[in-house]
Amino acid sequence: MAIPAFAATAAKTTDRTTDKTTGKKTAMKTVVYHGYEFQVPASWPVYRLDQHPTTCVRYDVHAVYLGTPGADMQCPAGLVGRTQTVSVIPSTTVAAGSGSTAVDQRQQPDGVGGTEVRALPAVRGAVTQNPDEHELRVALGAASLGATVLATYGADPAVVEQVLGTLRAAPATAAQTPQSGSSRSLSQPSGERARALEQSAAVGQAAAPAREAPARPAAAGKTSPKSPKQAKSPKQAKTTVYKSWQGVPPNWPTQVVVPPPPPPRVIHPVNGFDACTAPTLATMRVWRRQYAAVGVYIGGANSACAYGNLSAAWFKSAAAMGWGMLPTYVGPQAPCWGYSGALINPGKAAAEGQAAGAAAVADARLFGLAPGSPIYYDMEAYDGGKSCTSAVLTFLGAWDRTVAAKGYLTGVYSSQDSGIDDMQAAAASGLAGFTRPDAIWIALWDGKATLDDGTLDWPIGDREKQYAGDLYGTVGGITLSIDRDIVAGPMAR
Repeated sequence: MAIPAFAATAAKTTDRTTDKTTGKKTAMKTVVYHGYEFQVPASWPVYRLDQHPTTCVRYDVHAVYLGTPGADMQCPAGLVGRTQTVSVIPSTTVAAGSGSTAVDQRQQPDGVGGTEVRALPAVRGAVTQNPDEHELRVALGAASLGATVLATYGADPAVVEQVLGTLRAAPATAAQTPQSGSSRSLSQPSGERARALEQSAAVGQAAAPAREAPARPAAAGKTSPKSPKQAKSPKQAKTTVYKSWQGVPPNWPTQVVVPPPPPPRVIHPVNGFDACTAPTLATMRVWRRQYAAVGVYIGGANSACAYGNLSAAWFKSAAAMGWGMLPTYVGPQAPCWGYSGALINPGKAAAEGQAAGAAAVADARLFGLAPGSPIYYDMEAYDGGKSCTSAVLTFLGAWDRTVAAKGYLTGVYSSQDSGIDDMQAAAASGLAGFTRPDAIWIALWDGKATLDDGTLDWPIGDREKQYAGDLYGTVGGITLSIDRDIVAGPMAR
């Protein structure tokens, strides 16, 4: 896409405030939009979605977004993680960004729920917090003139809570803040994805077998894909064969008939892709020519992109086109993940896994996904170590049991070299506290659209594989930034 150049015109720096988390003084600037003003750190770029609706609204980098997210956001694939951002989203009755095509916030997890944490008398409103999504919200004004201010955060909401505390009506003569950020900076992958691309390129140049790079520099013993332990064969149910029939005279001729085993399940893997935001239904209709499965983020404290087009109606319409969906929840990550966002507390891993499972089910229901549908947990690549791995497996076990108890199928997306390897070892050994998910989604960027790894505890019909990442695909003249998948496991329809 053509990326416009913007003058680096920042809003006037007006004050300095003390960061409650660090105690340091931070230069602030005033942002004016839609009749309101507020102060943010002076280093945060401002993006005008009402003027440039294809701008990617991403939550893993500091930014201020003004306007309604567009229907065709140009986002890199696979963004993950959250930090402090602020978005001012006009009411759906106000023409901005994608205008009438905007999805009502109440159809998405960041538009419902929340607990009041602070009153804002200056705007006759209040700050509400959704801890599952790591978000704060403020509803402003009447429906016809109002807006929603949505703030995201990583581990601590203190900074954005201070920002929201500065909200007030702007002077009538105040000019709206212009765009100061470059859209090009939003087209870069997340930090861990950048490293993965670099290592994948190096592997390709060396003509060596390719693999997905871990999110962090690999720990000792993880410099190459491990060979997972041989899985234990599932125990076969004992079949009792009766060689006599009570009451039949002993001289009667008898024949013991053992029925043949059922025919093997026929597996038909399909081509799939996943992107950071759900494409428009018009795009989905065109892309159905070459793909049949799509991964979509339905929520979580580390989901890095705005929901965009996603709604219950989107799921229903996509299913009617023949799509199978892989609904993905991006909650707390491994304690040794090392990137910005919510992390698992090892001492509370089971409780946090249970809470994430309940939140994932609530998000699935909001999007109209009925029991029997799968929900996949996105556990990004991590370094490992006994304590970290134990926390991850305890968390995922609790998450799995909670989701399954609500009637949904469970799946986990992770790197072959960390999450998949560790789950395989836990499943094979019967590790206490770990419950085997129904399906696995293997991140292994080897460029091979195959699922036939016989060492895994999950049969091929319960697997997906992300075999290439952060690339562009074009179907019918429509180009998207995607990861490519081969899919045989459960999908929502």
